[in-house]
Amino acid sequence: MTKKASKQNISSLNVLKTLQVLLDGSYTMNELIDILNATEDETIFNNSIVSKYINTCRMCGIEIPKIQNKYYVAKIPFGMELSNEEIDLLEILQDIAHQEMSSVEFTMFDNLIEKINKYSNKKLTNIQNEQKHTSFELFERAITNKHKVKLMFKNQAEIIGIPIKIIDAKNKSFFYIYTNGRNRMIDVNRLSGIQETNERFIQTFSDQTVVFELKGALAKRYAHRENETIELNNNGTITVINRGENKEVLLSRLLRYDNQCKILSPKSYKEDFKAIIDQTLKNYGVA
Repeated sequence: MTKKASKQNISSLNVLKTLQVLLDGSYTMNELIDILNATEDETIFNNSIVSKYINTCRMCGIEIPKIQNKYYVAKIPFGMELSNEEIDLLEILQDIAHQEMSSVEFTMFDNLIEKINKYSNKKLTNIQNEQKHTSFELFERAITNKHKVKLMFKNQAEIIGIPIKIIDAKNKSFFYIYTNGRNRMIDVNRLSGIQETNERFIQTFSDQTVVFELKGALAKRYAHRENETIELNNNGTITVINRGENKEVLLSRLLRYDNQCKILSPKSYKEDFKAIIDQTLKNYGVA
């Protein structure tokens, strides 16, 4: 009986050791294992064990997301409840620190703000290089919660939209959102902040990649969207690869291109496109 209790205490202690390391920063699984084993007389931590300890923390209500292959503590359930006024004050202090402090001092202050985020109900975080993973986690949490996000740009502009996914391309990270009837890829470096709103959304967008061909004058003047790439063909046509645009919005737009547009894939979109055309002709008594 005593032996069993001893084993349970060792496991509990190791869970706390894992949590302590994660509270200090963000680490890959291999980094976590190396750090944890460095203080042990023998190797006792491995991928399976550390994963089990992380899941134990999650079962206790501790948010430990995995962003860009790194684990970190985003929030604990027994922290501070900050009021809106206190949140506003922290943001004012952060802005002042950014303007008045040296880069080294501001980095220290920003790390302090990030630690406060972990122990509070704070939902807003300024996007600095040191805490982008926090912003990524907030964006992904908004997707899970089906809440719209507010993105604040460094030029003081703001947009509210439906978060779709995070895209990494050309050594940059983008927030892919649906706003004002179209999809946009927003470079994270252009932003000063992100906020999860209380407004819920109905998921009508798609992760589908749609390929269509344009010809004639349209092919020469077509201005592709942020979520599209273009391939030039030898016969003067262009192939457009569209990723993730709302299905209804995309088909409605392609209909306006008339016979200068041809959907190549997927098959379901080709069939839906043809059905819309047939129904339209029927409504006008043509078919």
